[in-house]
Amino acid sequence: MKKFAFIAIVVAITAVFAVSAMANEWNLYGSARMATYWTSQDYGGDYTDSFGRDSVDELQWTLQANSRVGATVKGDQLEARFEFAVTTDGGGGDVNARRLYGVWKFTEGWGLKVGKDYTPITFFLSGQVFDNDQGLLNVGNAYGSRRAQLAVEGGLGPGMLKVALIDPTLDDLPTRGLPDTITIDTTTEGKFPKVEASYDFKLSDAMSIHGFAGWQYFKQYETVTNTVTDVTRQLDDTVTSYMFGAGADLNFGPMYVKPQVSWYKNGASAGWLNANLGLGNPINPLTGDPISQVPFVTSDGTIVDQDSLMAMLALGFKPTESLGLEVGGGYLRTKDDNDNKNNYYELYLQAVWSLANGVYLVPEVGYRDYGDLETGSGLLPDVDLGNLWYAGAKWQIDF
Repeated sequence: MKKFAFIAIVVAITAVFAVSAMANEWNLYGSARMATYWTSQDYGGDYTDSFGRDSVDELQWTLQANSRVGATVKGDQLEARFEFAVTTDGGGGDVNARRLYGVWKFTEGWGLKVGKDYTPITFFLSGQVFDNDQGLLNVGNAYGSRRAQLAVEGGLGPGMLKVALIDPTLDDLPTRGLPDTITIDTTTEGKFPKVEASYDFKLSDAMSIHGFAGWQYFKQYETVTNTVTDVTRQLDDTVTSYMFGAGADLNFGPMYVKPQVSWYKNGASAGWLNANLGLGNPINPLTGDPISQVPFVTSDGTIVDQDSLMAMLALGFKPTESLGLEVGGGYLRTKDDNDNKNNYYELYLQAVWSLANGVYLVPEVGYRDYGDLETGSGLLPDVDLGNLWYAGAKWQIDF
């Protein structure tokens, strides 16, 4: 019975593709990507894990999580795309939706986008391939991720304007600094969609500059309980996030320069920054917890906001059609209202070899410094959060 059901599904899908193809142009695509790296992470001089280690050396040899299959569809007034990530775990694996959207071209050069796609603030400038083609995203390069949205985009003057109303990020804020006698239960309430906008100004076919901004607002409710006196208070806070930035994509023949800088208020609570500082989740030895960039709630219900500054620069040179070289770096500085702060940066160097049409080998070496945690009280010394270096390559075949 299962066999016949499977055959029926295949026949139905084939029929849909055949009928759709009469009116629309379908283009299927895929990309298989393998990560092969050696990594070495140092926890810093003030922390050891549960096994007594102050550093960890590991091999990465896996299908990248951004390997994909998908299709684009083009018609007279409608365009669409679907794209699925294909991941692996030993002999098993999983599939999840990366992108799924349609665009109605309601007038010349303008379209209404409905579905899940990259948000307007995202401009891919860095070619960094470590960590699933990280590209300095969230650690130098602004990134809004792929989220459900209603967006309008089109040509305006010499550039492209994008404005989107986006599925907001509504994760509960963490609580910190609570005495043993206090517990806090939290829940969030969305009021508006997240808003993002960008404009990409074309200086020429090879050069452009861009600006972008975003805003998000929600409410969080807290039930604060003193477990000794059994006194309960009901509190609520507004959580406002906003950001803005600018960058450029400048090509000079075989060379290019790609800078960007951006600033954030509570960026992590809106999904614009990683919840934890850096991608190696450096540990605060004072608490044993990852370093969080999300604003937090104190025992009296006060929100401690976070300010962040991010910048990046990628420089490249393509001496031949089959070889490209790139060096890049990202910087992230975060500071909260209590004057606790941290400086994070990373650097990488890579070569991109095109071995054949659609076949790529990208050797890369890189270094991440998670910085020192500086406490605003000045009563505690700075805490070394350690570093990570890596060396290896990405292997990719597009089809």
